[in-house]
This record gives sequence, structure tokens and C-alpha cells, in this order.
Amino acid sequence: MAPQVQLGLLLMLLAGCHGGAQAAVEPGWLIPDKVELAIGGDFNISCTLNEAYFSEVNGSERCTVDELYFQTGNLQFRNSTYIRMLNNTTILFSAHNAAEQEQEYLCMCRDYVINTSKVYVGTSPLLVRDFNCLDHDFQFMVCNFTQPPNKVITKYNISYNTNNDWRYSNSLDCNFDAAPVVSCNLTDDNYKRFSEIFYFRLFIANGLGHETQPITINHFERLVPARPGQNLTLVNRTESSVCLSWGMPRRSNYNRGLVWQVRVSPHNFEPLSRTSWRNISSTIKDTLCLTELPFAGYNYTLRLRVRANQNNTLWSEPLVYGFATAPARPRRPPRVTYGSFYVYSSEEGMRFYWEPLEPHELNGPDFRYIISEYRINGTVVDPSLIKVESNSAMIEHWNKNAVHHFLIRSSNSQGQSVNATPMSIGPISNLDFRQRVPKNIRSVYHPTNKSYTLSWEPPEDQVELKNYTVFWCVPKPGLLSECEGSIRFAEVSSGQQLFTTARDQPSLHMAVSANYRSHNTGLRWLICSSDKKDDLAKMEPSIDVATSTTLTVSWGTERVCAVILAGYNLTYCQRSTGRPDNCTTVKVDRYTNKHVIQGLVPYTEYSVKMLMYSETRASKYSDELVNRTGEAAPSQPRELQLLRVTSASVELAWKPPLLANGVVRAYEGTFRSLRDNVTENFRVGASTEELLDKEKPISFTLGNLTAFTHYEVSVRARTLYLSDPSNVIYPSTAIGVPSPPTLLVTNNKDQSSRLVWQAPMTPAGRIDFYEISLRDNNASCLMSTILPGRNRSFVMATPRCTSHNPFQLAVRAINVEQHPQFDGPDGVGAVQLVSTGSQGCEARTDALDEEHRLQFETYAANTSAYRLYRSDWGTYGFICTPDTHSVKAMYQTIEVSVAILVLGVIFYLGYKKYRKMSDIHLVLPQGIMETLKKPMDMGGLGLGIGPDSSVSGGIVCTRVDDSPPYTPQDLPHDFSSCGSESSKLLLRTASTGGCADRDGYPPTTYLAMRHGLLVQNDSERQTECEQTREREQQNQHERDMDRHQEQELEQEQQQRSSTNGYIKPTQMKSWAGNGPSANGHALPVPSTAPMSSPLSGYVPVPIPQSRFNPAPVQAIAPGSVPSAATAAAASAFFPPAHLLNMDNYVQASDLHKLKPLVAAPLMPSGVDVLAGPSPAASTSPSPFQLPPVGAAGQPTAPTPKLADIGYTTMEQLQRTGLIKPPMASAVGSPTHVAGGASASGHPHSRQQPQINGYVTPQDLNALAHNRHVL
Repeated sequence: MAPQVQLGLLLMLLAGCHGGAQAAVEPGWLIPDKVELAIGGDFNISCTLNEAYFSEVNGSERCTVDELYFQTGNLQFRNSTYIRMLNNTTILFSAHNAAEQEQEYLCMCRDYVINTSKVYVGTSPLLVRDFNCLDHDFQFMVCNFTQPPNKVITKYNISYNTNNDWRYSNSLDCNFDAAPVVSCNLTDDNYKRFSEIFYFRLFIANGLGHETQPITINHFERLVPARPGQNLTLVNRTESSVCLSWGMPRRSNYNRGLVWQVRVSPHNFEPLSRTSWRNISSTIKDTLCLTELPFAGYNYTLRLRVRANQNNTLWSEPLVYGFATAPARPRRPPRVTYGSFYVYSSEEGMRFYWEPLEPHELNGPDFRYIISEYRINGTVVDPSLIKVESNSAMIEHWNKNAVHHFLIRSSNSQGQSVNATPMSIGPISNLDFRQRVPKNIRSVYHPTNKSYTLSWEPPEDQVELKNYTVFWCVPKPGLLSECEGSIRFAEVSSGQQLFTTARDQPSLHMAVSANYRSHNTGLRWLICSSDKKDDLAKMEPSIDVATSTTLTVSWGTERVCAVILAGYNLTYCQRSTGRPDNCTTVKVDRYTNKHVIQGLVPYTEYSVKMLMYSETRASKYSDELVNRTGEAAPSQPRELQLLRVTSASVELAWKPPLLANGVVRAYEGTFRSLRDNVTENFRVGASTEELLDKEKPISFTLGNLTAFTHYEVSVRARTLYLSDPSNVIYPSTAIGVPSPPTLLVTNNKDQSSRLVWQAPMTPAGRIDFYEISLRDNNASCLMSTILPGRNRSFVMATPRCTSHNPFQLAVRAINVEQHPQFDGPDGVGAVQLVSTGSQGCEARTDALDEEHRLQFETYAANTSAYRLYRSDWGTYGFICTPDTHSVKAMYQTIEVSVAILVLGVIFYLGYKKYRKMSDIHLVLPQGIMETLKKPMDMGGLGLGIGPDSSVSGGIVCTRVDDSPPYTPQDLPHDFSSCGSESSKLLLRTASTGGCADRDGYPPTTYLAMRHGLLVQNDSERQTECEQTREREQQNQHERDMDRHQEQELEQEQQQRSSTNGYIKPTQMKSWAGNGPSANGHALPVPSTAPMSSPLSGYVPVPIPQSRFNPAPVQAIAPGSVPSAATAAAASAFFPPAHLLNMDNYVQASDLHKLKPLVAAPLMPSGVDVLAGPSPAASTSPSPFQLPPVGAAGQPTAPTPKLADIGYTTMEQLQRTGLIKPPMASAVGSPTHVAGGASASGHPHSRQQPQINGYVTPQDLNALAHNRHVL
């Protein structure tokens, strides 16, 4: 008792400690909660109530120790044999001699469970008895074993090596999901596939002990080669042989050679046996020639398998290959017999029969029978008149009185048979039909052995009767004289009128013929048949059409008259196990010969049989017709699941559909990328093994996928129709090689470059890192840096470079995969990618933080556990960051270029404004065109300004004398109106006071041509003269400046002389001298009356060419003082300034109305121009006096030529006298002699302008502005 008390105290102590931890959680506890025990042992379990639980948590429920008991399954333990009370809260359960079990024991309080304890009663570890391994063609090894039964949980740890040195061993990964069968795979890098012996050690342990079991496996004896026939090709084929060739990639791994097993079976024949085909032969390698094949053009099946040439090795899966020998011409014609023809009742048609060749005798495709020769009474007739069928031929217009002779041959795609079968049919008379045919032909069916007995009576005329011929065939429904398929025949002696067929015959149609020595009447078909037990003839239905859910049955009524029948019973049965089941009978009307059975199961065999019945009896059922319904869509494939995943493929598996509803030819699947929503298809061929085992999974590897991408996959089965899709799975491919990033580079001033890139279009992973590389122009790495995968930019220092030695920046992405697989094509790609480095430099990790740097170094160092997938480089091109000196020089160059550009723009705008201020653009009247002339084309206008002058351009000088008063008839326009364009123009320029002072004279606002200038009236000239004197006194100090400007303008004009510019008023004004001559004398001018001419608008005049000028003007004597008359003339010479406004123009249509100029002297005849005596003054004309125009020295006015086209040429003005000839050089002109040199000195000869063009408005305006030159 003392030990038991001690045990109880110990249990109470443990219960108290345990209860303290779970007092507020459990209603109680069991100690121990798990028991592992050997069979026959004893064990104790205590149950303790948690009083705190009942008092605090569940106060409404109370439990006492007296209410406690144990229960397992349906057994309860309450009595003292098993239960003992230790205290007021604990009981003890004791079990003795425990049996093998795995049970859960419950401590109960009434109907409530206090707690549970698991009890395992078994044995110590047991050794494995069926450990075995198979090597699949040196690719991987699979080991299997069955766990010995044991209720105690047992663990297995398997290790192996190949040298029996257990200091170095490898562990084997096993799968216990299908326990008790355990499967272990050996596919890792430590798999020594070429080692012959593998040593395994199983360490087996459980709670009752442990065992170590050594196992030795001969690796080579457990090799299973791959199924032969890879890349199988047909090398050669003849009529009796074929040669096949195939590849076996791992043949060299089998050092001891291979053993082949060859089986060849002709279709519907037993396998052939040839001594040349040795089933075990080490000499057969990649080529196999099958010779001595019996049938040409026939189908054969080859079954070929292989094993290693070693004892106890296993055969590979067989190669099943169907082939056909080469075709050949048929070897024989069909057989015929005497009397094998039938004459129709009309006696106009005749059909003759022959026995067809067997299928193996056809020798090739396109087989048929031909009538090679047809003779009637010895005369050759066209054989095409005979309609030839598969077992007979029909002559529709048969002459029964003639002798018909035929030659029948067999033919196929290779030609006709060499031999021919002759057949002759002699004339048949009506007497023959009556007396020489068998009588009462009938047939009896024997159901016991399914045979037929044909009987007949002999013909009336038995003279020369030789024998009988019995014919039988499968009949065509509804046709008495035709057979379905081959017709058979046999000869019977003349004394016998009975013939019985062989056993197990189908429904037959039979006939008999009587053969005479000299002629034959042909065969006679029986009309009705009967059974020994039936009075009605047995029916012969046929199934004509079969769909997936219907069968069409038809039959004939030739053997019985329909009027005696009440109807037909048609019975059809579904054949599930090869015998009829679930039969259905339908009644069919007696006048019907066809019935459609509906509502059938697709691709299922049905048997059909019929009988006919009358009012009193019924016929026997016909022979069962077994037919299969057509195909339909199968049920969906089952349990589509994922087996294996790589970066570019996934391995799928599924089970065949439960209801094939036909022949499952293939499985068609769809997979959709969830990234870009692109759907594609795949197809997997079905095998015949799936029909035998519908639980065997079908596997398929779906390749060419994008790495690190989610897909949606489903599969359909196809017979002739597609099934519904299977369950949908969503696999994800593994990490792979990303596409290259897109890089952009920006160069900085501080010898650095900023790299910005976009993530790869195809990341193929998480993009753990980026690698930045600086390379030279030979793509050799100079510097490489690793960055975290979250980076999209980086600034790196770039060295100085030249245009001949630039640098290139590149970036690539890096994915990291842990524990990659190497049993597929992706594993090889991963190894190659890892080996791809950075071409000459080691990647730096100083740009990474500490965590990323440690990670990258771990990944790069541990190549067995990690793989780095690097993309191709994304390059930016060659760059060269400039140094600071280059940048400074570049900036200086840019500043100079900008300054030049700005100055050029300013000069261009000024020049454009200059041109715009000088050019006058007016809209001309219709018919008038403005012609602007170039400075070089103006000639100089008689002022010494020509091509040889220092200034460019010229002035047209004209002289207009006083004009008589104008009459209204002389005016081409209405000048009396103030609303004309000319009046408006003159009013705007303030050239007139209005429209009142116009009586007798044209308005004063119209310019007159006088001495080549535009002149004013007297008052205006006086005012202008006073203003001129004031200006000369005030602006004397500006003359030096004017000379400087004149020099600059001369340089500018010389530069522009080569261009095609136009004369502007501002240019012609610059040609003027500095007012009066240098000596201060005014120029003497002739005194002329003011002339008013209606000039308005433009006068387009081409600039005349220069011509030789007359003698220069005599200079004024030094020291002489000009008279007042001379000053007045000079004052009158210049027009007022307000009339020289640029807006005052003349019209071309008004110039022709000017009156001719009169050559009037400046002073009365004989008076000198200057004061003081001068002998030359009385004898020579004044220097400013025009040459005489008339003969008597008086001016003459030739009649002007009117210009009616709006243009007036300078030549016209000269001829009409409107302008004066070129005058002598004026004082102050370039040709004037400085200092008042004597006129008798060396005269200056110059070119005088050739006045033959048009006068432009610019020319006229220039004349007004440049009066100082003149």
C-alpha cells in the first residue's frame, strides 16, 4: 500500500501544479495526457477536478469526485476494478495487460467531458520489408516502402551514400501523405547517378525504442530505360519489310548494353514469330528492320520495349507503333463457281457473284474488281456496260439467248492482278426455268448452335445433273438477290438435298443452284425461313443510322406477307457489362419497316432484336444486333491540379472524365495571363490507357510562360465535341530573368551624371537589386555598383573623357530566387545566368545599406541556395561629361553668339525701318505700273553722278518754262472738285488754301517743272530765300559734321552700289552739296515765270544711260561779288520746303499736258552775268543759258505728243520740249572747278545721262529734296 500512497501523493502534487496554470481555463485535467505503451503493459491515468473552474467560471454546474468515471469508445469504467478515488478531487484509472490500440480516454462527469488523454499501445519499431528503388533512365530515382503497422507513432529518417562510409551521407526527402506507402525522391545535386551500389540506412524510432536498418540497392539492376521511339522515323518500306530508326539520348549511359523485345502483329492476326527478330539482342541499336512480313499494303502493330542488359532489370514502357507495308498489285483474282448468277424475274437483268478477297489480300488502297473482257457470242463488248460492285456485277439488258463470257480481275492503286477468273453463262430457255431449277427451297435455323440448314427438292429434269452449289451471305435488308459483304459457296453432290452451315453464324441469306453439264439456270434464293418451333419467319432487322442518342432500325417483309401479321415487337437493351441490361420493348405497326429509337446514352452499346407476331402466334426473336451510339461531348476533366512550377513552365495533372461519351481524342486547355489578360490555348493528345484506368492522372507541362506571372488554367476533353471546362486553377510561375530597364542619363557640371531608369517591362520577379555599370567604348567594365531594387535613379561620378574615348553608362535588373530547381530547362538557364558577370570589374556594394549589403553578399556567395537572374544591360549610349574649363569656354562662346545675334537683329530691324520710311507704296491707277530703278541704272541724270562718280545713284534734271494758262479742255481730270484724290492729297499737305483761287490758272498746289526742279510762285520763293539765309548763318558750324556724314554716306553708297536696291529720297538728299558753293556766291539762274501744270500721281521712267556731257560751266572770277539779280535768281531757283513733302507726287497722265520749254536767256542780250567788264561776257553765252532752240534764237514750242497709256518717257519730254536738254555742270557739282578756275582752262568732259526711260515718283521727289546739288 505504501507505494500506491506515494504514487497518489505524486499525482496529487502534479495535479496541483498543473491546476495552478489552468485553474481558470479547464474544468479538470488528466495526467498523463498521452500514453505510449507496449502490448500487454499496464498504465494509469488520473483525473483531477478544477474546483476554481466550477466556483468562478461555471458556478451553476457542480461536479463531485464521486461522479467521475472514464470512457473510451462505447466502454465505460466506473467500478473499483478500474477506478480508485485518491482524494476529494482526483480519481485514478488503471488498465492492465493492455491490448494493441489507439484510443482516446475521456474523464467524464455525468454527461460532461472533463478532459481527454491519448493512449497508444503497440510495439517497438519494426523493420521495413519492401524497400525498393527505381531509377528512371538516369534522370531521377524514386524509392518506396510500406510502413509496418504499429499503433505507436513511428518516425523514419533515411540517409544514403554510395561508398558505405557513413561519415558522409545525405538525407532522403520522403512523402508520408499516402501512408502507409512512403515515397522518397532522389533528384538533388548529390544524386550519384552513375554509381552502381547505393547504401541506405533507415533510422526508425518511436516512444518504445529505435532501430537502424541498413539496405543495399544495386542501382544498375533498378534502371528503367525511357520508352524507346524518340524521333521515330520510317527509313525504308517494301511490300514485305520496313526499317525503322529512332534516337535514344542516354544510350551511352548503359555500359553493358540494352536488350530489346520486338512484337509484330498483323491486323486481326496473331503476333508473328521470325528467327531474325530476336527478342533479346544487344546488337539492335537505333535501327530495326522487320523482314518477311506476309502481307503487302497491310496494317501492322509494332510493340517495342527495352531494358538494361543485366539480370533482374525492368522493361521500359512499350512503344506501340502502327505501320503499313508498301502496296503491291493483288496476287489473285476473285473465285467464282459454276452457277453463281441470278436471273431476275423479268428475265431482263442478270447478276453474277464471286467470292471477294480477304482484307489481307487486297495489297493496297483503291481496291476494286474489274471486268477486263466481256464477250457476247464471241464478240468483244464494252465492259463498261456492266455495273460492277464489291461482290457482284449487274447486267441490266441481258440477252438470255446469248453466250456471255467474262474475265474478272482484282485491281488496286498498283495495278491489276496478273491472272483473271473466267466465267461463262450460256443461253437459258423457258424450259430450263420450269424444269431445271431446285424446288421448295427452305431454311431452318438451329438456335442451339446458331447454324442454318438449307433443304430443297431436286428439279424435274435431272438428266445430266452434275451437282448442286449452295450459297450463303449476309443479306441486304429489303433486297432478295443482294448480299452484304462476302458471298460463300460450297458444292453438294447431286444425290444430296441438304446443307448445314457451321456454328455461330449470323443471320444468313441462302440459295442453291443446279449444275448441269452443258448449262446452268443460276441460283435460287429461298423465299421464307422458319424455326423448328416457330411458324413465322425469323426477322432480320438492321441498324442503318446511329447518332449519339438515336438508332434507326429497318427490316424487310419479303419472308412473310404483312397481311397476316398483327405487328412487330422491337426490343433494345443497354449493354453495360457485355450483356443486355435495362431492356425496353416497343410495338411497331405491321405496315412499318423502320423505327427510330430515341433517348439513348451516347457512345454506349445497345442490342436490338425483333419478332413478328400474328393473332395466334409470334415469330422467334431475331438475332441481336449490337451497335454503339455516336459520340457526344464528354463530362468535364476532374481534379485539375498543379504539380511543379518553374519560371517558364508549369506541370499540370488531371483525371480523365468519368463519362467519355466517345473516344477522348485530346484535351484542350486554355491559360490566361492575369497580368495582360491574354488568353492562349494548348492541346494534349489522349492515350488508350486512359480508357482502362480513369483514376490515373494525366500530366502535361505547359511551357513558354512569363516568369513571376499569375495564370488562370482550365482543361476540356474532346471527343468529336468539347466538354465543359474543368475546375480552374491559378498557378504562378517562378522568378526568372527580367527584361532590361530603360535608362536616361543627365550630365552635371560637377563631373557627375544622374541616371534615371524605368523598371523592366517584364520584371520576372520582385527586382531585388539594380546594377549600375560605367564602361568604356569597348564595353569593358570600369566600375560597377549594386543598388536596392526600390531605386530608380542614381548619381555617380564620371571621369573626364574626350570625344575619342567616351564612356557608356548601363543598368540592369537582378532577381534573387531561393532554392531553385535544376531538373528542368529553367535550372540550366539559371546556372548560365549566374555565371554572367560584370566583364572585368567587381560590383561594389557601398551604395547599399547594411541590411541590403549583407543580403546581396549572402546571395552572391551561396550559389547552392540562391540564384541571381540578371537582365541584359540597358544602355544609354556614349557620354562625355565636360570639365569646368570646357564649361566656361562653352558659356563664353554662347555669350558671344548671343551678342552677335542680338546686334544682327537690331541692325535688321533698323534697316527694315529705314527701308519702310523711305519706300512709298501707293495703289496706282489702272494701267500704270511703277518701276523702281537701281542706283547704278540711273546714270547720274546729268549731274556728274554716274557709274564713274564717287557716289552711287543719279538725279533726273528737267526744265519747264512758263506755261500758258490752261483751259478746262486741256485738263484730263475734273480739277474743279475738291473731292478728287489730288485735291485731298494737296489739302492734307497744306499746299493750297482751298478751292477758290483757280480762275485762269491751275491750282498752285500742282508742281511745275522749271530748270529741272519743282518750283513755287514768287511769294513762296522770297520766303524760302530768307529762310535759306538764316539757315546758312545758323548752321555754319554744322558743315564740318555734314562733311563727315557725307564721307560715311559715300562709303555706304559704294557698298550698296553692287546691290540691286532702289533710289530713295533720303539717299538723293545725301548726295546734295553743302548749300551754295564754297566761295559763298549764289548761283545765277535764269529768270523764268512760274509755270503751273496739272501734275499728279506717278511717272514711271527707267533711269537713262549717261552720255558725253558738254563743256563745263565757266567759273566765277575770284573776288567778284554776285549781284542782287543773281541772288534773286538763285532764291527763285529753289522751291519752298512745304512743296517738297514726300506726299506730293505727280501723275503720269498729267505730264503730257506740260507745254514745251522756251530757251530764254538769264538776262537781256549782251548783259554779263557778273558785275564788271568781261570781254568774254559779250561774246559767249551765259553758262546757265540753254542752247538756242529755234533758228532765230527764240524759243519754239513743238507740239507735244500725248501719252494715252499713263506713261511719259524722258525722250518724249525732250522731243516735245517739256524738258530741256542736259545743262552744263552746275557750280558745286562734282564737275565744277574749285576756286573759280577760268573756264578757258582744261574743260572737264563727262557722260550725259541718256534720257530714254521713265521717270519714277521717287526720282521727282528726289529732285525736290536735293535742290542744293543743282
